[in-house]
Amino acid sequence: MEKQHDQNFINEINRIKAELEKYKIENIKLKNDLVKANKIIETLQKNQKENSNIKNLKEENKNLKNQLYIKENEINQMKLKLKNNNKNHHLFELDDIMVINFVATDSSIHEGIKCVKTDTFVEVEEKLYQIYDDLRKTNNMFTINGRTILRFKNLEENNIKDGDKAILMKIE
Repeated sequence: MEKQHDQNFINEINRIKAELEKYKIENIKLKNDLVKANKIIETLQKNQKENSNIKNLKEENKNLKNQLYIKENEINQMKLKLKNNNKNHHLFELDDIMVINFVATDSSIHEGIKCVKTDTFVEVEEKLYQIYDDLRKTNNMFTINGRTILRFKNLEENNIKDGDKAILMKIE
């Protein structure tokens, strides 16, 4: 189900990219048409013989500018949508998601923190400090199953598993 959702998301991104490319090509064509229309208008204005044609071409020019404006807005909206989709969507396998249970030796803290196995321990520690801000004022050490945790290694490198209990010791 998750892979199908991911594939649907990828298909949607590819569809949006293809549509964006179509709009870019159409935008170039419209710009070229606009340049041609402007050249024709200048020539007809010099000849004054075909005032009705000039009026029509000016109207066409205005319409092309409006179409160009609309297409540029659509392109900008698609770019923003694509950027937001790429920026806000994190793909994780279900097996990568885990919870580490933090317990203080003085029993003042008992908190489960959600994370992924590629997070460094210091990133998970920061999530704990966002909940218990006063811990920032103390020098802390963490152990799991009797092993001291290396803060700048990721959870997998520290051999930390889902549901492990991290013992928080305040060093005086």
